[in-house]
Amino acid sequence: MRLAKLLLALPIVALALTDAQDASACGGCFITQGESTVVTGHRMILSVSAQETTLWDQIVYSGDPSSFAWVLPVNGLVEFGLSSDALFQNLEGLSQVYISSPTIDCTPPSCPGSQNAPGGGVDDSEGSSGGGGGGEPPVVVVAQETVGPFEMVQLSSQSSGALQSWLTSHNYNIPAEIAPVISAYVSAGFNFLALKLVPGVGVGAMRPVRITTPGAGATLPLRMVAAGTGVVTPITLWVLAEGRYEPQNFPSFEIQNEELVWNWDEERSNYSDLKQTAFDATDGAGWLVEAGEPLSAYNIEYPLVDLVQWNTAESGYDPVNDLEPAEQLAEDLEKLYGHIPEGSLWINRLHAELSRQALTDDLDLSASADQVAVNRYFEATHTVGTAPECPPNPPCDDGPDYSDVFGSPDEDIDLWGNGGSCAMERRGGAQAALGGLAVVAALGLIRRRRRAS
Repeated sequence: MRLAKLLLALPIVALALTDAQDASACGGCFITQGESTVVTGHRMILSVSAQETTLWDQIVYSGDPSSFAWVLPVNGLVEFGLSSDALFQNLEGLSQVYISSPTIDCTPPSCPGSQNAPGGGVDDSEGSSGGGGGGEPPVVVVAQETVGPFEMVQLSSQSSGALQSWLTSHNYNIPAEIAPVISAYVSAGFNFLALKLVPGVGVGAMRPVRITTPGAGATLPLRMVAAGTGVVTPITLWVLAEGRYEPQNFPSFEIQNEELVWNWDEERSNYSDLKQTAFDATDGAGWLVEAGEPLSAYNIEYPLVDLVQWNTAESGYDPVNDLEPAEQLAEDLEKLYGHIPEGSLWINRLHAELSRQALTDDLDLSASADQVAVNRYFEATHTVGTAPECPPNPPCDDGPDYSDVFGSPDEDIDLWGNGGSCAMERRGGAQAALGGLAVVAALGLIRRRRRAS
């Protein structure tokens, strides 16, 4: 099915190039004259239910911006709010891909019950986000308010020229190459949400933004994302919905367990190489489906509630507009899964390394036809390089002498559970020894009872 569109995001930015940082914003960056930046990635969360659709967005940028501003194409009147980086971090952990090396059998020849596997699990998912001018029709200010560090204005206009004049007169710099994109959204009947920092507020006060639109549907404005980006734009997208979701108009793929090769010398798999090969094969337009599975709302809620309660300063939910951190978290959670039926929540994780050529169309998402969970726990079966050697066998003995209990030794009775040898796996050896002692105690008790008789 094709979903109704929710188009969000388009930061207009003034930046000076330094190290990569996290920022809280949606869409593409517009660069003002005299300053420069590179958007190095996006992380987005999309919650889809029958009643409404909510998008959270965070950008990662290179620079030390003197200011930030955004223009977001939206459907109708939207609800605007603030979120926290902690929400993204929680979903990151809940959907992480894990890859283990093959298991090495280090069972000594004389200890057939032993098991030893020195290869450990490795997280390898990332390879080790007023009025117009010139006679144009006017721009209507639908809503206006200050939310935390942001001034927010919702605009409506039937003329792209009038809209761009309004934005320019209010210090929103519009790059020439993005003007046709704005015109296309205006022609399609979209309104716009314009955001910028309150005068005197530094970029350190920025937080992830949250925009809610009535009705179900999801389309990401990749045409807008093109502004301010480099040759490749990494995007990680989480979709929370009633089932599994996937790209509808872009190619997508999954990594299969049998494709994985573990390199013993480098202590990593080829997962990142497989991703890059698939991205290259789609000319930078493909989306990797990393996770898609049912999820308990408790797993999202509990860590965040605990963080807000016991470490408020680090939660990112700073008091704003008379809302305390706990109230802001409650609003975030309500938008995240409030309209998805209880017990029906799924978390989907998609990742792309989009080329500029791929940013010429918006991303449409739809429910997957098969609704089969996506595997994210892998164990490589193929290897290259030199595997680690098994440790030397520990010295073995015959164990204590219980001939006074059993009489002469019997080859078919092994008190230690391994034919008189010792097992390398400590837990198994201890269990065998305790089991043997239990036999001894039981036999002793039986003999005492017989003598008593």
